[in-house]
Amino acid sequence: MRLAGRRILVTGGSKGIGREIARAAAEAGAEVVVAARGEEAVQETVAALSGEGHSGVALDVAIEASWASAVNDIGRPLHGVVAAAGILSPVGSPGHYPAEEFLETLKVNLYGTWLAVEACLPALRATGDGAIVTFSGGGATAPLPRVHAYAASKAGIVRLTENLAAELAEDGITINAIGPGFVATSIHDVVLAAGPERAGPLLPRTERQLAEGGVPTQASAELAVFLLSSDARAISGKLISATIQPAGKRKATVRYGSRSAEIEFKSGDAVRLNSELQRVKKSS
Repeated sequence: MRLAGRRILVTGGSKGIGREIARAAAEAGAEVVVAARGEEAVQETVAALSGEGHSGVALDVAIEASWASAVNDIGRPLHGVVAAAGILSPVGSPGHYPAEEFLETLKVNLYGTWLAVEACLPALRATGDGAIVTFSGGGATAPLPRVHAYAASKAGIVRLTENLAAELAEDGITINAIGPGFVATSIHDVVLAAGPERAGPLLPRTERQLAEGGVPTQASAELAVFLLSSDARAISGKLISATIQPAGKRKATVRYGSRSAEIEFKSGDAVRLNSELQRVKKSS
């Protein structure tokens, strides 16, 4: 199995994309550590995972002290970290919500990703072949009005990922960002609750995408498992946006700076993916 013998931490692991990644990693043979704010949801997720050796930890990714107390519970060895925790609020134009809500989203999405890397880096360095997966999203590569904090945080995660890739290469650690596409999870509830005045055109767009079903969580989960595996050792510092096509074939949009290329992506197809990455890089 692709992740056999590897311990993987998944933040935001009790629901949505994070939960699906925890499930997929466990099925791939990993020993999974599920981290989220709710202890009950964490333990329920752990109990549902296939295989043995899984554990859970209650953790608020945006609070440094929470990470300090959780590190011992997470333990070693640690071969991979998936920073999947995130929030979408606040919704609206400037002046329609407290400034503190903007800051809170930056803390959870961007600062929380940074804290995950900082807290887990010693354990990842100790393995010599660690892998980190971060999550970008809407607003990172194009404007996403009415969710300014979310968009800014996701753009920041891309540059943070690129910076860390350059620094961590000497430690044998890879780091890549996934753009999951529109995934129909509870994260969008805040847009529906905001109503037409605050959400503006984002509301009908969200309602339409929810009705269409969005991109399955499995797309991000399969890509995360690949990036956490030894098959992806040559790939780091990249934003990879995965989608599922109607025929069931996955395509990945690989971005390097302002350049991008779309390829068909198959599980384990590390050689083709890395070759395409290099081609895009050389053409930039």
